[in-house]
Amino acid sequence: MAPHLEDGDTVLPADEQALIIACQTGDMGAYARLVHLYQDTALRTAYLITNDRQAAEDIAQTAFLNALRNIHRFDVERPFRPWFLTILTNEARMYMRSQRRHVSEALDPRLPEKSVSLVNQVILNDERSRIRQALAQLEEPFRTAAVLYYFNDLTIEEVAAATGCRPGTVKSRLYTARHRLRDALSWPPVVSTDHPLREEWMVLGETSG
Repeated sequence: MAPHLEDGDTVLPADEQALIIACQTGDMGAYARLVHLYQDTALRTAYLITNDRQAAEDIAQTAFLNALRNIHRFDVERPFRPWFLTILTNEARMYMRSQRRHVSEALDPRLPEKSVSLVNQVILNDERSRIRQALAQLEEPFRTAAVLYYFNDLTIEEVAAATGCRPGTVKSRLYTARHRLRDALSWPPVVSTDHPLREEWMVLGETSG
């Protein structure tokens, strides 16, 4: 299955692998293409974790630079998305620790300017806007687990690897996140089938994950 990318582009696994191999040989054009494919995913994920527009842009840029520095170590037999999101998540969590912000602060109504599709998919859609605001009220590490699992479609094991914890801990965090989001939303939101959220999001709190 081709990765879901926010700007509407898709890339087949074999094509992505070819891009990465080219990157490992120093082809900056190939890396620019890889950045283009994942920039919206990076911006959205960083924004949902940090709730800070400027920080999301900085974190995404740093994550791409760190990925480039370490691309020669990447195993091309593995999917790029979970590996890159691990780098991005680490950057976002370091930012959160440095800021020590209260997660209940007012939500920035803007999203990264480069991510026009996010405006269409999140802000201009009332139900998704409600989900985003409820998500912003979640404490760490519940928010990060929910963002990676529900918004980025990572597996339990991939979320565990990205956040440095056990799969059982991820399941527990997702269970807590679902219940808290259910309470914040009052009822399960209606999410269109073209949105990359997992089916479980539509029945928040009904299963333990």
